[in-house]
Amino acid sequence: MDFPSNNGTGQPASGDATVLQFLNPQLDGLPIWGPNGEGVTYIWKIRPRQQTGYYTTFFWANNGNFLWKGGAPDTYYGAHPYPTVSNNTGTMHNWEISIDGGDPVTTRAGGPLLVVKDRWFTQALRVIKNANSTKTLIYYLDLPDTSDGNVIEVTVGANYGEMLPPQPALTFGNAPWRISFQDERLSGVLRGIKIFNVVLSQADTLAEAASDTLVTTQGRARIWYGKVNPTPDGLTCDHGTGRTPVWGDAGRAALFAQ
Repeated sequence: MDFPSNNGTGQPASGDATVLQFLNPQLDGLPIWGPNGEGVTYIWKIRPRQQTGYYTTFFWANNGNFLWKGGAPDTYYGAHPYPTVSNNTGTMHNWEISIDGGDPVTTRAGGPLLVVKDRWFTQALRVIKNANSTKTLIYYLDLPDTSDGNVIEVTVGANYGEMLPPQPALTFGNAPWRISFQDERLSGVLRGIKIFNVVLSQADTLAEAASDTLVTTQGRARIWYGKVNPTPDGLTCDHGTGRTPVWGDAGRAALFAQ
């Protein structure tokens, strides 16, 4: 599916924001840190298109006010491009993890990785809740390359993400706070989505990312949602879970044409 770009104003969307959502995923097997804290694995293929400002690939977050916890953000994460100037006028972008009020862009190699537009990336995010309740997120930027310059890893504290937001949602295509704050559209093409309600090993993640089918034992057992080639009207999971995301606003993504 081909998602639109920002409108250039940085202002809240006006009913055509084009968001694809699973509402209350925590009630359907996908709490933010996975069932019983077992983690989550997201895999997707994205072809970003040039735009000004912020991007969204997806967020697990409150579907509404970003500062819902007494004027502060909490219990969310996302993974996408982030403007190098850290504001909605930016035209160059690094890959980032969005979490805990911050936007870490530093790879394991020690520097950011600039986003190349108009080419395909196979990406994954492994979400891990550690034994001490800290949380580690590992973002693979250009699989199958797992070298330090292509991986962002960040760990947040034990108290982060322990309170359920007022309106949880897993949101693709624009920020879930789009109405009250600003557009942060996907601006590009998205396919090859796989979501597992467990943290897969790196080896299993690589195997699943390389295939449109389910190829690992853990992957087959713990697939939560998967769609190889989603279309605006064809969104039901390919793997028999019955799950189907819904369009959250008036807009819909377009069918991708080469």
